[in-house]
Amino acid sequence: MDWSKTKTILIWAFLLLDLFLGYQVYVTRINFWNDRDVAQGDRWDMEMYLKQQNIALVTDVPQETPEMSYLNAEYVGINPMSLQAMPGMTATMEKMSLAVKLDPPLQIRGQITPAELLRQIGPRLLYADQYTADMYQSNQGRLLYWQVYDKMPVFVAPLEVYLQNGSILGYRQTYFHIRKQERGRQVISGYTALRSLVDKQIIEPGERIESVSLGYYGSYDADIQALAPVWRVIHDGKQHFVNAFTGALERPMVTQR
Repeated sequence: MDWSKTKTILIWAFLLLDLFLGYQVYVTRINFWNDRDVAQGDRWDMEMYLKQQNIALVTDVPQETPEMSYLNAEYVGINPMSLQAMPGMTATMEKMSLAVKLDPPLQIRGQITPAELLRQIGPRLLYADQYTADMYQSNQGRLLYWQVYDKMPVFVAPLEVYLQNGSILGYRQTYFHIRKQERGRQVISGYTALRSLVDKQIIEPGERIESVSLGYYGSYDADIQALAPVWRVIHDGKQHFVNAFTGALERPMVTQR
């Protein structure tokens, strides 16, 4: 075997490999900076546009545009009998929700934060670790949580916890079994979703944009449904959902009969 020739081939092979890896790093960095520049440009353009429309943006708009998928969500119900055995609890089914009354009410201990409250009620609640708090639609008498999928809120699966005088009176819970429907693709930016609502005059001059968040939503109140990735926009206390693939406005939920 000609070791000299073999060594030369190996040297060239490693050199070409180094060049290829260096090019991949270069392309990755260029794409990163380009994406960041585009996001910054979208932000500045949108902030200027909103000022021209006399619309106040009083919240941060997430910069991420991740890959997401449509989801299949199936409501299989929560058997109230699994909770009835616990003392001081009355559980009943109300349409697609489990309603639980605590008697006596559960006294809240320590600092009242959404995460701490969820931890305290956790032993009396199924799937407690699969919910995240909604800070924009909660109040002193009710804390609202959403079921999450891949760290994203599912805006058709609420958990409402009812409070009074430092105690938890009970809760109402909806829970879905969820799986991906297809391979993911990149969503539009939150700024694009805002522009769509302003152009359609859904967000009007003089209003305040209070929250912009990414999650999943379905238009039908049904046992089995498809959920789309959406941008949820809360403005002047109203909320609208923009399809995060198409930019189209999602219609309000329709109850199935």
